Amino acid sequence: RPPELRPPRTLALADKVANRREQSTEATCITEMSVMMACWKRNDFNDAACAEEIRMFYDCVAKAE
Repeated sequence: RPPELRPPRTLALADKVANRREQSTEATCITEMSVMMACWKRNDFNDAACAEEIRMFYDCVAKAE
């Protein structure tokens, strides 16, 4: 025989819900990061040759924060 559950109060829906802000689980700046890494790979991981791509990635990260 299953046990009986006795809730502390009557089971009913509330008139309002908690106002929680959902955290964004979406990854940001993936395109910029992949462009930057492709540039590094093409240029033997030389930061000077990929300065524009690095700047674009950091701008995207700053905007996302």
